[in-house]
Amino acid sequence: MSITAVQPAPTLFLEPVATDRARHRVQELVADLRAGVWFPTPLERRVADMLITATAADGMLTAGRIRAALWEGSLTMIEDNGGRFAHVLGDLVPVLDEPELTALDVVDAAGELVAAIAGPPA
Repeated sequence: MSITAVQPAPTLFLEPVATDRARHRVQELVADLRAGVWFPTPLERRVADMLITATAADGMLTAGRIRAALWEGSLTMIEDNGGRFAHVLGDLVPVLDEPELTALDVVDAAGELVAAIAGPPA
């Protein structure tokens, strides 16, 4: 009787849930903004403008900058307009806090979303 070696199963890289959720929410809101299905409120534009100003030096969204912007929006931002922008920003915080969760495509797409929201109304 011979014993055969058991081969380990191939390792799959499973993206962390936080990164996947942030990517999905950013992509969904960008698509709805471009399609004219979702329109930012004046408060959401103000918060996006704050983020643009905060990132002027290095162009990077950070968890700290998003926390400060969400603080500005407070409860109103999570209730008005379905709270979608607040949820997107909230989902980005853990992704930006942990280097192993950070995905550059999510960060880049989020930066483009913030710039689009901060821009002039369509």
